[in-house]
Amino acid sequence: METADLRKEVHSIPSHSKVLGVWAQAGVWAQAGVWAQASVRARFGVRHWLLLYLLPVIFLLCSCGSSEKQQELNIAEQFGIAYAPLQIMKEQQLLEKALPDVQINWKQYGGPAPIREGMLAGEVDFGFMGPSPVLVGIDNGMKWKFAAGISYNQVALVTDRPEIRSLKDFKDSDRIAILSPGSTQHILLSIAASQVFGNPDKFDKQLVSLSHPDAMDALIADTEVAAHFATPPYLDKELSQGMHVITTGEEIMGEPFTFITGVAQTSFFEERPEEYTAIITALNTAIDYINQNMDAAVSELAPVYGVEKDILKAQMTYQGTIYANRLTGLQRLSDEMYRIGMIKSPIMMEEVCFPGVGNTGKGMK
Repeated sequence: METADLRKEVHSIPSHSKVLGVWAQAGVWAQAGVWAQASVRARFGVRHWLLLYLLPVIFLLCSCGSSEKQQELNIAEQFGIAYAPLQIMKEQQLLEKALPDVQINWKQYGGPAPIREGMLAGEVDFGFMGPSPVLVGIDNGMKWKFAAGISYNQVALVTDRPEIRSLKDFKDSDRIAILSPGSTQHILLSIAASQVFGNPDKFDKQLVSLSHPDAMDALIADTEVAAHFATPPYLDKELSQGMHVITTGEEIMGEPFTFITGVAQTSFFEERPEEYTAIITALNTAIDYINQNMDAAVSELAPVYGVEKDILKAQMTYQGTIYANRLTGLQRLSDEMYRIGMIKSPIMMEEVCFPGVGNTGKGMK
């Protein structure tokens, strides 16, 4: 072999470090380790060698511990001052204090349907909504129950059309905004249609599903939406624009009833009792705080709702608005839903409530 060729062959041999790298990538730790261990022993001694040998194991154990996913609690709510106790829970971090090792996630939706879907998908653990969609879900096999009440408040069918003074004045082209099919607003309209026309489905083809903010904007903008089943603060804002009430939920039902409830699947109640109890305790604390410290609660919530304090206080103390954890009037609502065919089977309230629901205040009716 010529000298030049020999020099070329020598330079093509990989360096010592490259050889170790190739062996390591190939999994030949035993061969690469002979040189490394010998070098470490020589420089640091056996004790230091053992320490260096164990370091990867220590790092592995630490990384495994830190990679454990934190427990999460996903709670779903909707819009309006009917949910004011939930805002107090958030502002005062009542759940964070009760469950310091749990990540609390609040999700806000425009209606009950996505809350139900979220529960079925495992993305929502505890939800707040009107009682009617809960009853519809139970009737269709949904494994959930009532956990608490939150509030009674005024719900009214509002219109911007001067010529519409009663349900009989609606034309077929008039659109009525509700949260979603099966929502409490939808059920109330169906009951009212049954009372007036003998047909609970009278307005079904005229319904549009909109969140309360979007429905209010549609009315103010004078669109094809002729009416909105509204709650405060949107009800008050619409009335301030010169609109008027056609009928109210209390007129339709003949008595006040719990308008917003808390609901959970039976699996959550059974498998995560500490978190279930923490939610109920925090909710009761928030309700008591509002009822005993209305001015302080208003000061905390005015920035949240983006309204002046005096306006918010008027809305939170509006006729028919009561913050309470008891369930009232729901048996009659359930009976009416069965009568007009919105649910297939009668539902007895004591069978669809978790233990302890309605034990405070006047109790469940």
